[in-house]
Amino acid sequence: MSTYIHVKATLTTLFLLGTMAAAVHAEPWNGPHTPTGAIWRPGSVALGFEPAAGGGNKPLLEIQRPLSGDDDILLSLRSTFREATATVLQADTKRVYLGGAATRTALVPDGVFDLAVGRGIAVGVNNVTERLPTDYRLVVGGKVLAEEVRIKLIKDWADYVFQPDYRLATLPEVATYIRDHQHLPDMPSAADVSATGVSLGEMQAKLLRKIEELTLHAIEQHKTIESLQARLHRLERDRSSLHAQSQ
Repeated sequence: MSTYIHVKATLTTLFLLGTMAAAVHAEPWNGPHTPTGAIWRPGSVALGFEPAAGGGNKPLLEIQRPLSGDDDILLSLRSTFREATATVLQADTKRVYLGGAATRTALVPDGVFDLAVGRGIAVGVNNVTERLPTDYRLVVGGKVLAEEVRIKLIKDWADYVFQPDYRLATLPEVATYIRDHQHLPDMPSAADVSATGVSLGEMQAKLLRKIEELTLHAIEQHKTIESLQARLHRLERDRSSLHAQSQ
């Protein structure tokens, strides 16, 4: 009987110690115990690892996952409809993907993204069907609406056109070039634009160059017109003087 009491006391003590340990390291979730009921609790939530003691304020939701091998996915939320599963939100050690952004394809070497944000890269892709280079930080396969777009650090801004040593092509030379190539000199052709697109800053500099060249041509033509007008005025004056003398 004494042995039974000691065993019972020992088991009771172990049970109480386990209960106390569980109470210290875990808290129950609130909410109804039904398949459709919402689970909730006040305060912070940590999944994966126990937060370090004395770490200050904890986030409302902290998810930590041990990684092994090439598996770098930290969080993945998926939706299933008619046996088809799609990734809605996924976070790994490099980026955060939204809307199937983690799908790897041949369009972009690192994958085609609806939205991906990570170390030194922010990519948004929508209906892009061509192979893209890897040095772009932002890619949009559709229209872009903005109140203002500012381009900085444009090299070779076209003010050099006004330098005294700049060779301005004559209008006959420009006409010959247009006849042979069907586009202005030093401007991309329609085929070039279709194949590689255009750089907004570079194209602005090229357009400014053409405007400045046209301005120089207009100044020269204005000088020619003024010279012809002065000559015409002299001829009319001489004609009037001869007419007066003849009378």
